[in-house]
Amino acid sequence: MTDKVIRTISKHQMISRDSVVGIGLSGGADSICLAHILMINRENLGIKSLKAIHIHHGIRGEEADRDLDFCKDFCEKYGIDFISYKADVPAEAQKTGESIEECARRIRYELFEKLECDVVATAHNLNDNIETFIFNLSRGASLSGLCGIPYVRDIYIRPLLDCTREEIEKYIEKNGLNFVTDSTNLSDDYTRNKIRHNILPQLFQLNPSFDKAFAKCMDSLVNSRDYVLSNATELVEKSRNDGYYDCSVFENEHEALKTQIVSLILKENNAKNISREHINGVLNLIEKGGSVDVAGNVTVNIEHKKMFFGKLVKTENFELAFDLETENIEAPWGKYGVEVFSKKDLQIINKQDIDKFIDCDKISTNVVIRNRRDGDFYQMPKRPNKSLKKLFNEKKVEGHRRGEMLILSDDNGIVWTEFFGVSSRCKIDKETKKYIKISKVGKNNV
Repeated sequence: MTDKVIRTISKHQMISRDSVVGIGLSGGADSICLAHILMINRENLGIKSLKAIHIHHGIRGEEADRDLDFCKDFCEKYGIDFISYKADVPAEAQKTGESIEECARRIRYELFEKLECDVVATAHNLNDNIETFIFNLSRGASLSGLCGIPYVRDIYIRPLLDCTREEIEKYIEKNGLNFVTDSTNLSDDYTRNKIRHNILPQLFQLNPSFDKAFAKCMDSLVNSRDYVLSNATELVEKSRNDGYYDCSVFENEHEALKTQIVSLILKENNAKNISREHINGVLNLIEKGGSVDVAGNVTVNIEHKKMFFGKLVKTENFELAFDLETENIEAPWGKYGVEVFSKKDLQIINKQDIDKFIDCDKISTNVVIRNRRDGDFYQMPKRPNKSLKKLFNEKKVEGHRRGEMLILSDDNGIVWTEFFGVSSRCKIDKETKKYIKISKVGKNNV
């Protein structure tokens, strides 16, 4: 069994040389086995020091006190640094509304995070993974959920994940190790215990080698998950844009891939407890557009295949007087700079940029900088006069950006717009003597 554990550690690169390794030590057979293997192989694994962490959950009274004393004595015997914490899990669970299991797990990992360890090893084994699989299956988990407990997650490693509970018990007996039994593991009051005591025995009756069959199945699931995840990650990167995700990049992909892509995007934007219903809600918006709240804490908006996040706030009307001495413009949504050019600069203008320049002599009176108004019309060079609303629809400009478009106008109408450039009447030509360019500071003009 030791060789199997060493192979697992090596295969998944769990421990680097000179690492400080923490061990979640409950005193049960699994964690005692893990601590013993890491202790006797510490030099071979390059472990700088071992720290055993025991958490008294405040649940089992004298029995929990016994476990604390046992773990302390075990660590003293084998020269392992010992750290213990006490928590009142029942009181905390009542306060938060969590189950005892959920609350205890959260507190454990919060305390693990505070340790000065390079990695923290937990004693999850193959049987634990089977139980996790069945639990997640019963809740309608996705492919990722069915892949069970990961070998490595952040600072957490699971060196025993390829080992069965039977192998662990044989290791304990062979090495003459003592351990304690948590009485709550004998009760069916907890979901995992119901699975362990009632469902697993039936599965092993169907196939005495069920654990080995499960391990093969898990390898297949993990490989499929990793393949989908790799492709999804690549497509998320391709869809990423300035402030939004371009859904047209992945909208025609397979459903399994789109599901993973949306899940990754939601996680990037701090959505919690993502369900299949949340993902389906977002997928439905890709075709028709609209908004949906995900997991109660994130709003997803999709317009013209562009996905962006956050509550939409209507932009208030904004207007400032403008003259040719203006150098900087501060709009509620950003800053803009004004550059002034003379006739001699016309020779070096790139023809592709010509629509960005405004002929000063063609501007009329009462010049203002503002955002759009209902009824605005604009004439692009060599194009008929059109309402901004029609132009926005043609160019698929998202609704939330329409109120944040800078406009230069005079008594005769729009002179220049941030999204579409200069109007045909104020375009520079060979007679131009003085002209200006307005650009957003820090970003390219659209």
